[in-house]
Amino acid sequence: MLTTSSFTQSLSSTPLFSKTLSTAYERLSSGLRINKAADDSAGLQISNRLTSESLAKNQLRRNLNDGISYAQIAEGGLQESADILQRMRQLAMQSQNGINTDADRRAIDKEFQQLKNALNGIAYNTEAFNRLPLLGDNDLLSDNVPSIGDTFVKGNTVQLSSGLRSVAYIPAGSTNISIDIDSFSADDDLQVFTTRGRHLVGTPLSDNVWSTNNVNSTSDIKRFLFLPEEGYAPTASYDGSSLITSGSGTINGTTFTFSGDQHPGITTESLTIDNTSEPLIISVVGQGVFNATVDWDTLGAAGSGGNSFEAGPVDITATNSLSDGTDFINLTKTPVGLSDLDMVESDVLTFENAEVALQQIDDALEYVSESRAFYGAKMNQMESALKLNDRIHEGLMAARSQILDTDFAAETAKSTQAEIVEQASISVRAQARSTDEQVLGLLSSVSNN
Repeated sequence: MLTTSSFTQSLSSTPLFSKTLSTAYERLSSGLRINKAADDSAGLQISNRLTSESLAKNQLRRNLNDGISYAQIAEGGLQESADILQRMRQLAMQSQNGINTDADRRAIDKEFQQLKNALNGIAYNTEAFNRLPLLGDNDLLSDNVPSIGDTFVKGNTVQLSSGLRSVAYIPAGSTNISIDIDSFSADDDLQVFTTRGRHLVGTPLSDNVWSTNNVNSTSDIKRFLFLPEEGYAPTASYDGSSLITSGSGTINGTTFTFSGDQHPGITTESLTIDNTSEPLIISVVGQGVFNATVDWDTLGAAGSGGNSFEAGPVDITATNSLSDGTDFINLTKTPVGLSDLDMVESDVLTFENAEVALQQIDDALEYVSESRAFYGAKMNQMESALKLNDRIHEGLMAARSQILDTDFAAETAKSTQAEIVEQASISVRAQARSTDEQVLGLLSSVSNN
């Protein structure tokens, strides 16, 4: 026969109800059905995998939004480029009008040239929020040749070796650059080129400084200097038609003032440049060492040919799966500088030049429009990938919740049941203790009598 005492001992000796209550409290407080591996080992493994997938989807959302912002900035730069080209087209048509005098066309060309500089500035200075260049095409420079800001200390004198090589380059958008070199009575000559091989400042190829470096013809300079590792375009070819050997001259809106070759005699040479509308490569051709003092007001932004970024396409993460890996949406850079649009030497000073400029502008507008369409399509592609990512993420979260999250209704019912049983146990134990005391009291009174 089960007595009250034996029943209470049975309740107090089993941990069943206290364990149930403890587990229910743990799940209700944490909100998780699985708090340790022992709760559900298989479920824990699956939920961890789903958690990894969920975190990846969250990061993919951020990556895709960043990519959309990147494309929007590039498309905005191209839109402004198109507006500038439309105005340039108006000026070219105005210059074609027969009532214009030469003075009128020179006045028109002043605005035309300034718009060219603005067009180049957009190409080389349009940057994303993380200062990544979007439109400029400076991969040869950024990979292989340091800028003057990296080679020289502003206003200080630096000693370097001369030779047949690129010493540094001036980024597009730089202003008031001054370069002074001292070759210590050696024949070291300052030279300035564009990345396409146009010789702007320096000494002609007939000068002795070139022959001593095995350059006797245009094919020699292309073979020995106009190389990708020296910052030149693969299609670069020598053009000395605008070479400034001394004095001042303006080429494509940039004014150069050059002392000229001072050898023999004075061995110092000086050059000033008021502004740069495209990257310019500096060489000091010779066979010795020289001191150079370089100063400037401003240098072009890092995206205008700096060596801080790796050029080339940008890969935006589009999908990610633990089993399939990562897929990317590729955003290529869009070079829209004057050299890329074949408009470096365009002007509207004559009827014929204005006619040529019109064709160049029409070609440039078509290219810019195609580039804008490219970015628009990429934005739509990223928007679609974003929607798909969100739908998959929603399904993952639902599956993870089913496995990992607490069923509050069920756990509340379990905790209530366990609490009732525990309280009943306490009540029974208290009653049993009271009954025992009563029996002992009766026995004690009987024995006293």
